[in-house]
Amino acid sequence: MTRKEQKEKTRAGLVGQAETLFALNGISSTTTADIAKALKVSHGTLFVHFSTREDLIKAVVDEFGEKLSTALGARCSSDLKLRDLLKAHLSVLAEYEDFYMRLVSESQSLPPHIRSILYSMNASLSYRFYRAAKAEMDKGVIKKMTQVHFFNTWMGLVHYYILNRDLFSERTPILVEVGEDLLRHFFHLIKT
Repeated sequence: MTRKEQKEKTRAGLVGQAETLFALNGISSTTTADIAKALKVSHGTLFVHFSTREDLIKAVVDEFGEKLSTALGARCSSDLKLRDLLKAHLSVLAEYEDFYMRLVSESQSLPPHIRSILYSMNASLSYRFYRAAKAEMDKGVIKKMTQVHFFNTWMGLVHYYILNRDLFSERTPILVEVGEDLLRHFFHLIKT
């Protein structure tokens, strides 16, 4: 392995380990020393790859966004019906539910430039979901509403279940457990 390949492997390992520890312990509760120790590298090695803790968090959130986008893209065609698209969204979020729960619950304590990555991910989802919803609105199947109201209603339900998952079941991911019920409830709210 070349030095460059080793450096890339270490960087990827730090990002992966950080995501795992953030999911387990929380973003604000996980230190850079915890991450370095878990990967069995020196604390200084982490700072060779990331100038600051914020740079590492940003890399983790960027990587998460890429994985989310790739996984959703792999499950969705452009002509997917709204219900199938939202079901695919739940399925993808379920794969990363622990980290996503921490990201959502701690988002207000993250620096603005990192929060903006989360907002950009959601803006992209909102556009995609609303295109599918608009087709059903035009047919009179679901109520006419703005993109903001449509997406916020959907994400409000998703986030409620994720953030309160201990109220619904001891099993995780909760989105697998309650996914069909969540979809039924959402469509009950938006059907004409």
